[in-house]
Amino acid sequence: MILIELMLSTKERILASATKLLDAGGPSAVTLRAVGDAAGISQSAPYRHFADKRALLDAMVRQIIEQMRAMVETARNEASSPILALNLVVGQYYLFARRYPVRYRLLLEESRIESPVGQEARQAFMTVAGIVEDAQRSGELRDGDPQQIVALIFGAVHGMADLEQFGLVKISADPDYHFSLPKLLVEMLSRPVQAAVA
Repeated sequence: MILIELMLSTKERILASATKLLDAGGPSAVTLRAVGDAAGISQSAPYRHFADKRALLDAMVRQIIEQMRAMVETARNEASSPILALNLVVGQYYLFARRYPVRYRLLLEESRIESPVGQEARQAFMTVAGIVEDAQRSGELRDGDPQQIVALIFGAVHGMADLEQFGLVKISADPDYHFSLPKLLVEMLSRPVQAAVA
């Protein structure tokens, strides 16, 4: 672990330390001075890479966006059908929201802001609309506005993750558990088999 940290660039160490602070204490815990201390560098060093806290948060959000885009791309490449790709994406998003609830909330909050990074966050969420449209064209998913379906999916994912955090849903030890609830959600949105064949 120490060797890996030494191999990271200063900027990467700053982002990694800032992310740990975010996970532990939310956005208010992320200050450039605190990040400098956590990264084992001078308190002024982060200012050479990020003008202010806003710039640092933007960089962190962009990292999350890239992770989301990678999830979608992997699902599209690995799944044998659009509906299976949607299952994979929803499952991965749910797993991310469970493991990193603060990061997920930060991304949602940023997506509401009229800014370049806010627009990028909204676009990242909407990449799932492409998979929804593919599944509709293949007859596997019900008809409807793809953006509304995406909103329903992310609302459900966020809600399920929150219910778990508050202890209102029992967390299973099954390693595939994070796919079971999302799979049920996608099944509810799927076309009945007979309708798809007709």
